[in-house]
Amino acid sequence: MKNKFTVLWIIIITLLLNGCAIKPEVTLTDYFTDLQTTLLTDFKSLSIEKYFDREVVLSENVQSLNYDNGESNEMTERYIELFQGFEHTIKDTVINGDKATVNVEILTYPMGDLLSNYMTQLMPKVFEWAFSGMSEAEMTQKMTDLFIELSNSLEKTYTNTVPVYLIKIDDKWLIMGGETNYPLFNALTGGMIDFAKKFQNDIKSNEN
Repeated sequence: MKNKFTVLWIIIITLLLNGCAIKPEVTLTDYFTDLQTTLLTDFKSLSIEKYFDREVVLSENVQSLNYDNGESNEMTERYIELFQGFEHTIKDTVINGDKATVNVEILTYPMGDLLSNYMTQLMPKVFEWAFSGMSEAEMTQKMTDLFIELSNSLEKTYTNTVPVYLIKIDDKWLIMGGETNYPLFNALTGGMIDFAKKFQNDIKSNEN
């Protein structure tokens, strides 16, 4: 009888420990919270050691997504405001040994479409402003005004459900770095990374 109670207690303790263990979706949710509450200009580099197993690489052409890119402070602030406005919903989690896949739905602003529209309208205006004798400061303000105007009419319509891959290291779930979770970052930016890749590829094609 005593042995039966001992086995029972072992089973109960094991179940309790497993139930209290940090789950992969908790790591992901904590990361999202940090993204939305930390003032930063390069979201990709946020707490790599804390949340990722290695450095994040977005693509061969887009090594960094840095909002501090020489634009006016007003534009940078608007970029970050739009980015941090994303919402997420954990759909389900599949754990297979020390690997896990968390399917998460991202709802945010279509920033890829915003930048596409911005560049389309900006290009002809830049030549017009340059030939009008406008100063660099005045042109920067015009560019800022155009971006703010377009962004103010933006609604949160970009939605995408993506798999996020995690790995357990030393009993801690970490988001996989490298290019593994490219779809997650593209979703978080409302398709902005896809736009950046296409834009850079188009420039290279025109140069050849």
